[in-house]
Amino acid sequence: MNLLMVLILGISFLLGEASAKTCRTYHKVKAGESLWTISKKYRVSIRDLKRANPSVKRQKFLRVGQRLCIPKKKKLKTKPKRTKGYVIYRVRKGDTLEKIAKRFGVSVREIKRANGLRGDIIRVGQKLKIPKKAKRRTYRAKKEVVYITYRVRRGDSLRKIAKRFGVSWKEIKRVNRLKSDLIRVGQKLKIPVPKKSFMNRYAERPKVRLSFLPVNGKIRRSGNGLEIIAPCGEKVKAVAKGKVIYSGDDLPSYGNMIMIEHKGFISVYAYNMQNLVERGDLVDKGEVIAKVGIKPSLGRCALLFEMRYPDGSVINPLSFLKK
Repeated sequence: MNLLMVLILGISFLLGEASAKTCRTYHKVKAGESLWTISKKYRVSIRDLKRANPSVKRQKFLRVGQRLCIPKKKKLKTKPKRTKGYVIYRVRKGDTLEKIAKRFGVSVREIKRANGLRGDIIRVGQKLKIPKKAKRRTYRAKKEVVYITYRVRRGDSLRKIAKRFGVSWKEIKRVNRLKSDLIRVGQKLKIPVPKKSFMNRYAERPKVRLSFLPVNGKIRRSGNGLEIIAPCGEKVKAVAKGKVIYSGDDLPSYGNMIMIEHKGFISVYAYNMQNLVERGDLVDKGEVIAKVGIKPSLGRCALLFEMRYPDGSVINPLSFLKK
C-alpha cells in the first residue's frame, strides 16, 4: 500500500461535490481538518455541509486536497423599515395581530385601523404599518443550552476553556458560582453549550469510553495523540474490539503502524518494533497486536497512540479514559 492510501485511511475518504448553484465557494481540505472545523470556519452547520456534499454520508473521512462545496448562507431578516409615523413590519411565520401588537407596545385596534383591516387574518410576507407612538418592546428569547461536564487540565484557564467550547468565560464562571478566575487541575466544571452547537458537534457522535491505554508508561501529548514511553518489546494491546484496516510501514515518521476501526472511532498504534496483526484481521479488546519499538526521530522506545472519529476529527484519548 503506498503513502497516498495510508493518508486516505488515516484522515479522509472521498467526498462528492455539490452543484455550483448552491455553493458560495469551495474549500480545499487540509491535513487534520474535519467537518466540524470546516463548518466552524465558514459558520455553517455540519448538516448543511452534508446536504451540499451528499457523498459525505457514505464515507468516513475527508481527503487532503479535496474540494468541498460550502453552501450559501440563508438571507438574514432585515430590520423593519421606518416611515413617518409608522414602522413597516413584514409578517413572519407564526405571527398574529396580538403577538405583533404586544411586540411593538400598541393595541390590535390601532394596527387594524392603520392598515384598514376588517378581520384578524394576516398572511406571511404581508407588510403592516405599525404606529410609532410607543417604543418597540424587545424580547430576548432564552437560548436552550446543554451542560457538558469538563475536567480541568494542566495549563487550562477560564478563557481557554471558554474559547475551546465557543462560550463566554463569564457565563462559565456564573454557572459554576466561582468567586474568582482561579481553577485547579482535576476540578469539574459545567460548560453551558448552546443546544444547536451541541447537536452539530456532539449529538451524532457515538460515545467513546476507554478502560485502559494500549501500553503502560510515561505519557505526554504528541501532535494529534499520545506518546507513551515504555520498554522496547513491551506488548501493545488493542483498546477495543475492531477490524484492522492498515498494518505496514509506508510512513517513515510513523515506522510500523497499525490502524483499527472500532464502533464509533479509529485507533492508531505507531513506532512498533513488530506488527502482530494484518489488514482484515478481527481483534478483541485487550488482544496483543504489536510490540513497542523505537521512535524514529527520538531514538528511544515509545508508542504513538492516536484516536479519531469517523469524520477524521482528532480525539484526545485522555478525555475518554476511565479513572
